[in-house]
Amino acid sequence: MEKKVKYFIRRLVVYLLGLFILALGVSVSVKSDLGISPVNSIPYVLSQVTGLEQGLLVTLVFCGFVLIQILLLRREFRLVQLLQVLCATIFGSFVSLTNRIVCFPVPEAYIARLGLAVLSAILVAGGMFLYLCGNLIPQPAEGLCLAIEKKTGWKYSNVKVFFDCCLVSTATIISLVGMGTVVGVREGTLIAMLGVGRLIGIMIRYWKKPMSRFCEPQEPASAI
Repeated sequence: MEKKVKYFIRRLVVYLLGLFILALGVSVSVKSDLGISPVNSIPYVLSQVTGLEQGLLVTLVFCGFVLIQILLLRREFRLVQLLQVLCATIFGSFVSLTNRIVCFPVPEAYIARLGLAVLSAILVAGGMFLYLCGNLIPQPAEGLCLAIEKKTGWKYSNVKVFFDCCLVSTATIISLVGMGTVVGVREGTLIAMLGVGRLIGIMIRYWKKPMSRFCEPQEPASAI
């Protein structure tokens, strides 16, 4: 039992660290002023339109993803999946915190802003890798993609591309209607769409095994 508790605490720490680094990546992308990742595009645009705090809107939009899952899955939706609401609340709080930490002005030089966009993609990928290694509660966006996959039979990779396109399109429409121009969707969004998945793949290739040893109890080697 003590061993299980020890490894659960390790997974919890890795999971929360992953969510924090992911939130930091979101805040850095805001400071690049070159667009934000697809999953966070709608909360960011809504924050620009309404003036409400971005972290609060992240929580609300992500809870909306959980509601859509309930509507899609109906009786197949398990009560334990409501824990995604807790994940949304924690992540939204982390975004509010990291927005306060990353408080420097947007750089004037384009190359510096482009560097921040690339750094953001690295942080987002690192955060996602860690919270996936923690293997506790899926992010609501991930849970919705899995629900769509289950109901349609599409491959997860195709669902993810479709979902990201829907998010970016919706954010663009909200921006045009609410502000008369496009905000939050630029080349940084494309960098995130194309780069984050590849970066996670590299991290899995080199760091998945050591992280698994850290997070999961290992079977003793056979003496035979």
